[in-house]
Amino acid sequence: MKAVIVAAAIVLAHVIALANMPSGGMEVSYICFFTVAALALGSVVMAWRRSGPPRDRRWWLLFASLVLWTVGMSLSARQNYVLENSNPAPGDSMFFYILYVLPVLVAVSSAPVPARRKWAVTIDLTLAALLGVLFYVRTFSIVSVQGAMATQQAIDIAYMLDFENACLALASSLRYLATDRADDHFFFRGVTAFFVTYALSGYFYNHYVALGGHPEFGTSPWDALLDLPFLALFVTATMRQPRRHWHPPVYLVRFVQSASPTFLAMSVLGFGLMVIPGYPTLGIVGAIAAVIGIGLRGTLAQVGLVEEEYRLSRSRDELQGLVFVDSLTGLANRRALDERLLREWHRPGQQEPISLLMIDVDFFKEYNDRYGHLAGDDCLRSLVGGLIGRGVRAGDFVARFGGEEFAVIAPGTRLPQALALAEDLRAQIEALAIIHPSSPFGVVTISIGVAHVQVSAHGGPLDLLNAADRALYRAKQTGRNRVSAGEETRAGPPRLNESRQIG
Repeated sequence: MKAVIVAAAIVLAHVIALANMPSGGMEVSYICFFTVAALALGSVVMAWRRSGPPRDRRWWLLFASLVLWTVGMSLSARQNYVLENSNPAPGDSMFFYILYVLPVLVAVSSAPVPARRKWAVTIDLTLAALLGVLFYVRTFSIVSVQGAMATQQAIDIAYMLDFENACLALASSLRYLATDRADDHFFFRGVTAFFVTYALSGYFYNHYVALGGHPEFGTSPWDALLDLPFLALFVTATMRQPRRHWHPPVYLVRFVQSASPTFLAMSVLGFGLMVIPGYPTLGIVGAIAAVIGIGLRGTLAQVGLVEEEYRLSRSRDELQGLVFVDSLTGLANRRALDERLLREWHRPGQQEPISLLMIDVDFFKEYNDRYGHLAGDDCLRSLVGGLIGRGVRAGDFVARFGGEEFAVIAPGTRLPQALALAEDLRAQIEALAIIHPSSPFGVVTISIGVAHVQVSAHGGPLDLLNAADRALYRAKQTGRNRVSAGEETRAGPPRLNESRQIG
């Protein structure tokens, strides 16, 4: 609220001073113009310090624009007081009044802070430098350093100023309406307030005051109109960020952010076309550079998207690996086992039987109690080496079911072959000769339950899992360190008392 009062007081004082001091009106207006420019510059620095973290460096681009405008005003004062030139459109000040939009145009054309790339900044700066050359050529193709030689030239300069101010007002308004980050909202609120106000007040002042009989500052109270853009920036940059009551659709935000780089390129293209009649080579170069700039940005952005998609795909694969792999043994885990069983069961045209081996380490609790859990982990890893080293076949699937239990899926394997595989695995583990004094066998051994099922549309993998579990229970009840097989299972609806689940 204090900022609004200060702004209103400056405008009112400017109007009153011009109305009551006609002889010193020019000095009054210049003092007011430099005062409001200083206030705007100070508010931009304050806004930069309030942004972030990290602090938003786009505020310095707006600061640079205001500095260029102030240089233009200083050159205008020099024309009036040092060179005693009363021309309303001296070429040097007009050039800076046109040039001042360049830094903030780069900011408006930039991507959101997290998405900026060095190559994009390089392209933007190159286009901005070319646009500065086009500004220079276009300005001095209309006026000389001394100013406009005829009314039509002054009108042409006024329309040129109107064009760039209107473009910046539109571009900044679009960015302001389509922001999804607090820093973007804060920055584009200030830029929009400045350029919308500047476009309106500048158009009225240039066409109805400067070209309407009051070409010099200080000859009309309407000079106070030129205070308004800087005071609007001062107010919006010093006030706290308002609470947002409207959040733009995500599609609109992404569309405007993606289209924003075209603002700078289209400016280069527009001014390139303007200078073609007088400077065809430069104009064509500008037009070609604009097209190349947009094409290059689009191509590099597409490369970035492809790289990002590849990175996300790789990260997804790594996460899936973490989800489906047992961290202790490196084998597939229970989740992966369930998925593999479902996949084998529902394989198109499945006619072959499926066998499942359930494996349990004998007396493993006693092993842990004697040697500790770290030694128990080492034992499990050694057993895994024995299972997959020379035991299972290439098409078999080995997983850690949980604790000291393992499972082997043997697709397309009938019961005799599955029993032979189980016996080979049992013998392989016993041959490892891992000392286990608490076992009646003296070494670590395993018990294996084997189940065999013919795939049927009336059941599911749960039948096979429960049958293997029952066979394992019999192997343990009959002395351990042995293989036990259940009767051939025909898949049917699971019974309510069966505890194993797929999921």
